[in-house]
Amino acid sequence: MLSKVGTGMGWQIIAAAVAGYLALLGRSAWKQGEFRQFLRSLAIVAILCALLAGTVAVAMMLDRP
Repeated sequence: MLSKVGTGMGWQIIAAAVAGYLALLGRSAWKQGEFRQFLRSLAIVAILCALLAGTVAVAMMLDRP
């Protein structure tokens, strides 16, 4: 079984990789003059993720005995 330290470090590595990838995408969009479109798309994805997380949280709270 994985310890809390091991799993926490794994999530940090994944978060760092995602942040790095988004930074490279943002840099590319900036160079192509499409940074506003990149930010708009990023905001849409963030809103969709928040809606999904909220739906799951509500389902979990409704499922409690």
